[in-house]
Amino acid sequence: MRTGKVDASPSAKVGGSGGGGAAVTPVEANTLHVYAHAYATTFRLRDLAAVFGDAMVEHDKDCLVARFSTETTRLAVLFDFGSLVLIGLSKDERERLIAAIGSRIGPEPHPPLTEDFLVEVRPGAPVEVQFDRVILSEASLPALKVISLVLAQSAAMDYYDEDVHEIQQRTNVITRALQLDGRVPGRLDSLVKFIGSCIETKNGMIATLALFDKPDSTWEDQQIDRLYGGLRIELEIDDRFRALEAKLRMIQENLVLLADLYHSRSTWRLELTVVLLILFEILLNLWNLFRGGTHA
Repeated sequence: MRTGKVDASPSAKVGGSGGGGAAVTPVEANTLHVYAHAYATTFRLRDLAAVFGDAMVEHDKDCLVARFSTETTRLAVLFDFGSLVLIGLSKDERERLIAAIGSRIGPEPHPPLTEDFLVEVRPGAPVEVQFDRVILSEASLPALKVISLVLAQSAAMDYYDEDVHEIQQRTNVITRALQLDGRVPGRLDSLVKFIGSCIETKNGMIATLALFDKPDSTWEDQQIDRLYGGLRIELEIDDRFRALEAKLRMIQENLVLLADLYHSRSTWRLELTVVLLILFEILLNLWNLFRGGTHA
């Protein structure tokens, strides 16, 4: 299960994790506000379809898209890796959906992490990704789904960052004990389970970020492909992943080394036990010989 601290609230700064706190630009009538919420658990999409009420719901591979029938663009996109993206919805609508999903997925360690971004519609304009917004010629569904995917991945990355930080803290406790006491603390099976949790976190990151699978729409539309690539660069998705992967790799290598040390300690104990048993058998044989010689 992923864990992490609460990020920016919906009224916080606009922009992804890759930026650095620029002032919020006024939102105009032709601008959509996009909110991504990352949860600690993964979603079973069909079980959550009912929370969208009378919206038009469609399933698309690993996501669920709910379109609300109004004159303006109002959209919700749910991803199975545990992220919800809301586009063009009011604060009350967002809070209602977040509460409805929370009641169905069970207890969370804290409210979902949140990131927000803007989609500005300029008819005839080329696709452009800026620090706090995306500029589109029209708010088409393929474009909004790509924006939702990348922003959802960025929000989920914050959870993995917290996971790696927690793993580092646990590793520091083990290495500190090794430094002070000269031995590996705990049992070998606990250490192996800890190594397994590191591998699981790494695999979860790869699955969530879909590093090897671009959305199908990027292969069909050059502008969508440009949008996808620009957003991943702006939100530093690949750079953040590589940084987390490097930390996990270092932690995993250290833990494997600790497991080897633990195994060596266990092997030494086994060898010592064998030597003691042999010594005991020799002494027992000598004792029997001594007693036999005395009786003679």
